[in-house]
Amino acid sequence: MNNNKAQIAIIAMFLVFTLSLSVLFFALPKEKFSVSENRYLADAPTVSFKNFIDGELSQELEGDKGGYIPDYFPFRSFFVGVNSYWNYLTGTTVANNYYLSKDGYIIEKPYITTGLEKNLSVINRFAATFDEVMLMVVPSVGEMMSSKLPSVHAEYEDARVFEYISENKAENIKFLDLRESFGDCVAGGEQIYYKTDHHWTSLGAFVAYGYYCDSLGLEYTPKEEYTVTEHPGFYGSTYSGSGYFLAKPDTLEIWQSEKSKDSIKVSITNEGVTNEYRSPFFEENLKEKDMYTAYLDGIQPTVVIENKNAKTDKTLLIVKDSFAQCAAPFFSETYSKVIMIDLRGNKQPVSTLAKTEGADDVLILYGISALCNDSGDLPWLR
Repeated sequence: MNNNKAQIAIIAMFLVFTLSLSVLFFALPKEKFSVSENRYLADAPTVSFKNFIDGELSQELEGDKGGYIPDYFPFRSFFVGVNSYWNYLTGTTVANNYYLSKDGYIIEKPYITTGLEKNLSVINRFAATFDEVMLMVVPSVGEMMSSKLPSVHAEYEDARVFEYISENKAENIKFLDLRESFGDCVAGGEQIYYKTDHHWTSLGAFVAYGYYCDSLGLEYTPKEEYTVTEHPGFYGSTYSGSGYFLAKPDTLEIWQSEKSKDSIKVSITNEGVTNEYRSPFFEENLKEKDMYTAYLDGIQPTVVIENKNAKTDKTLLIVKDSFAQCAAPFFSETYSKVIMIDLRGNKQPVSTLAKTEGADDVLILYGISALCNDSGDLPWLR
């Protein structure tokens, strides 16, 4: 009798739990964009007899790589975290596409390379309209911080990708290989990548800026001329995506050049509206969940930084992904005008814009993962 009561109680608890989750799934508000994961969530599928028979409805609801149900499942982050730590404790080195690594690093598993050939051919065609184009590809965290990875992990293909670029790029493309400079920083114990985010730190961006200027024979502002303010409590994309919620946060840094502090004008254009600001740093965003938007207010289609005290009177056009957010203020130390184009929101012909603006130099700056992705926005480059 007692066993029957216990079984009934367990079944009742299970039904209440399941019913509660079902009610919450339909009752909770549905946000279109996940700040913690830095991505748009799945749209509600259109239900019809045809897409039910074809299997499209099931794919949209559950999907191989996520869908409407997993995206909006109640307490999703908690359950993802429990699953991640369970996998880790039971010997699975990669969970939810991330490695929990030494010294608090959460490192994304190796990227796909199926889009590399197509994207490089797009860049080559774009470069044909200029005398010279600079291409800077940010190496992966997994490659540069390989000593932090668990002993069992998939191999990163940075070496093959960089070799392919070197051998197949157009002759007028100057390829800037950061691996040696970054390797020296890692060997010296300097943190050039965040532990809970896939981006480089401000130090990493500064090293890239210095390497760029050295490669082109340009003067740059040395490290000692910046005032650095530290802002702890930064949890980035790999923290959010992995579910490793016990990880310690990073410290985000703002590097402010004293010589340029009062000489900067920033113009941000989005959906035809342009707003002007006196600083590339939006420190009020440090109170937001995504602290990385403190750099130039996050991803914007078009950003122009003008500096009256720059070391040259040249104009630089940057076609970029999010790695350029914290790098652009450094480049504005050397160039009196920096124009940044993000192809995710700006589909205008970049080559026409470069000529209209009289760009002296053109830089394509992408993380290696985005450069190799076959579903990115680089095909819009023209």
